[in-house]
Amino acid sequence: MRTNTNRLVLIGNGFDLAHGLKTSYKDFINWYFCKIAQAEFRKENIYQDSLLELRQNFTGSIYFWDKELVSFGEILQVFNTNKRHLSIAFPSQFFERIISSLIANKWVDIERYFFHYLKTYFSNPNVYKKEKEVAKLNKEFNFLITLLSKYIQEVNTEIRKVPKLKFPKSEYNIVRAFEKLDASEVRFLNFNYTETLLEKGYANKNDIIHIHGRAADIENNPIIFGYGDETDPVYQSIEDSGENIYLEHIKSFGYFQTGNYHELISYIDSAPFETFIIGHSCGLSDRVLLSEIFEHPNCVNIEIFYHKREDGYDNFKEITQEISRHFRPQNKNLMRRKVGDKNLKNIIPQNSQKH
Repeated sequence: MRTNTNRLVLIGNGFDLAHGLKTSYKDFINWYFCKIAQAEFRKENIYQDSLLELRQNFTGSIYFWDKELVSFGEILQVFNTNKRHLSIAFPSQFFERIISSLIANKWVDIERYFFHYLKTYFSNPNVYKKEKEVAKLNKEFNFLITLLSKYIQEVNTEIRKVPKLKFPKSEYNIVRAFEKLDASEVRFLNFNYTETLLEKGYANKNDIIHIHGRAADIENNPIIFGYGDETDPVYQSIEDSGENIYLEHIKSFGYFQTGNYHELISYIDSAPFETFIIGHSCGLSDRVLLSEIFEHPNCVNIEIFYHKREDGYDNFKEITQEISRHFRPQNKNLMRRKVGDKNLKNIIPQNSQKH
């Protein structure tokens, strides 16, 4: 344990999930499907946007389900069971891949799939076709961002209804982050779009850097949703193409829209700091930003707080594997020096384990 150093606390989606909030991508997709099927489609018997098409293949008002559906899986089952009368289509190959991943794996990394298709389309030797495909992909992704913003605004209304996490000092080390114990100064680097930190009283407004924006203040702090691995071998070719259409959803360019990034840099440049990771998976979609934090000479150590599931397993090892990807090959020894050992008291308490 270090004292008298600054502290940077990375807050990821696992923190919201620990409160029982429905903030996973699966929750978001469920909301979107159910909203469309049970509201828009039922009124007109047809629905179409850039991601999804639903049609009823006859005239009339016969309903094929008599209860409220709560997941995209239930809706898909209704349409697949009644193929003679109902049809579903995905005009977006990108979105269809998201749905396939959710069905197969129960989870999905939307930002990573976006970058996969960006690279795939960029590699097309037909310049006209690849620009057309990327323009379509950007349009689909912009629509998804609009939907996500609306969804998070609804989630924000639920925050006051969920209890604050309980972490007595005798059981959880995580209390060090939220009661600012043994640290000179603390900043919370919030990767979430929600207001949980502020609404539940974990941090003061001036202590939070909303690095990816806020659904509650889109005008002044717009949502940044995209990809942030500029070390990918294809990225340099994308940038060298000279066409800005390929860079629309690269996170670095979103950071320039506010002062959040430079506030972070000013903080980590100012003094030695330790890094706490709470609920952040440390995936590749934030690679450049996380590398800048972890490899910074002022970063003296990295302490991981992890989720212990009901079956007894936890995600500590997975987080260390992801962290490793943010250190350059020549700095792997630095990674081993900075990342702290697994601590049995570094568990993130849960209001609900049913994510």
